[in-house]
Amino acid sequence: MTQFHARITGRDQQAMADLVRKYKVLVARHTVAKVAEGYCVDAHASDEQIRAMTADGYSVEKREDALAEGKARQAEIRPNAAAAPRAEFTVAKVASYLSVDDVEAALAAAVKAPFDEFTALIKLPNATWEKRVCQALKIGKGAGSRVGIYFLGGVHAREWGSPDILLHFIQLLTDAYLNHRDITLGTMTFTAQQIKSIVETKDIFVFPQANPDGRDYSMRKESMWRKNRRPAPEGHKKPSCVGVDVNRNYDFLWNFPQYFDPQSAVQNSTSPCDHDVYIGPEAGSEPETKNAVWMFDEYPHIGYFVDLHSYSEDILYNWGDDVDQSSDPSMNFQNPAYDGKRGVADDTAYREFIRAEDKKKAVKLANVMRDGIKAVRGRVYKTEQSLSLYPTAGTSDDYAFSRHIVDTTKTKVFSFTIEWGSQDNPTPFHPPYPEMKKIIDEVTCGLLAFCVAAQ
Repeated sequence: MTQFHARITGRDQQAMADLVRKYKVLVARHTVAKVAEGYCVDAHASDEQIRAMTADGYSVEKREDALAEGKARQAEIRPNAAAAPRAEFTVAKVASYLSVDDVEAALAAAVKAPFDEFTALIKLPNATWEKRVCQALKIGKGAGSRVGIYFLGGVHAREWGSPDILLHFIQLLTDAYLNHRDITLGTMTFTAQQIKSIVETKDIFVFPQANPDGRDYSMRKESMWRKNRRPAPEGHKKPSCVGVDVNRNYDFLWNFPQYFDPQSAVQNSTSPCDHDVYIGPEAGSEPETKNAVWMFDEYPHIGYFVDLHSYSEDILYNWGDDVDQSSDPSMNFQNPAYDGKRGVADDTAYREFIRAEDKKKAVKLANVMRDGIKAVRGRVYKTEQSLSLYPTAGTSDDYAFSRHIVDTTKTKVFSFTIEWGSQDNPTPFHPPYPEMKKIIDEVTCGLLAFCVAAQ
């Protein structure tokens, strides 16, 4: 199946919502741009989808054949299975994306002496479908009451840069702490004292490669692969019937047909053969999802969470299922009276409740990351609510923030998604590595600024 990276223009907002509702187009950007002809969005679509949209009056500009260009990115990566391990795992020094094995080896290197005085590997309990064992890293020195910050990456297979970003973050932070150095990225400097404060008063948890099976498959076989590698159900033989979208599998409004308005443009699917957004057989069914959730359960002092994705240069805060409101606490995701009414952005039937003070804090922290990113080379990421063009269900950020509402004994977790990288990059889910290196620096700066600000 050919997939084109494309710019799609429609006459109005409803036409744009139909891209998801009617044509099942994979819309990458969360926001829609107003143009003279109406509204436009960046997306990926097949030839068949493009023909149908063009026949119905949409204007479609093909930017590139995503799979053909993806092969060029794959060719830049050292063959994973046959090659010997790299001698150098410092992200600042490598010239191509890290392989699945490279990522795990770099994590192991981060706990060797003398780093082991303030770092520790965390073995995740659930092996993947292809029997890989995942690991996270804890950075922190000291005991007592501490702020917990959790960074997650590598959830979607084709978003190759997220693990590299998080490993660069680990390497800069641990080296600076060990050697009592400042970190300067662009125009922003984090002093040695600020680095010391992060490591000695906070616990930083980094789970850089949540979906290694999918990442490996995307890097070697199908560059646009998004899901994990759950075996296809019996009787389903198409290649697209393999896998679940891990970021639609969390226990937050997971069974979306029950909770959302039928006219909602929610970008989820109950079909195992949906190429991109199959939600899985039940909430939390996937080992990758279970591992991500286990981190919250195992380290209950985690109060901040950032999930790294691509692309669109956005920083998103809760909620993703509907427009935020702070006036009616009874209008919330747990209230069955609103089932079947959620997910239509321009109506008044439903709005998702968030306390005004929580939203204020979330926006403030999102803007801290935005300013850190901007300091490196001037790219301005947009801070906005997760819901914009289309609603979501079963996502990590909404699940994380919902935990303290479902169970009041749990810590409130301020949760964010960073969508790194520009729509103007070739193969924007995994741009050429010279551009990715710049993205790595800017997002790392945003994460360091977040660690300083989170209290």
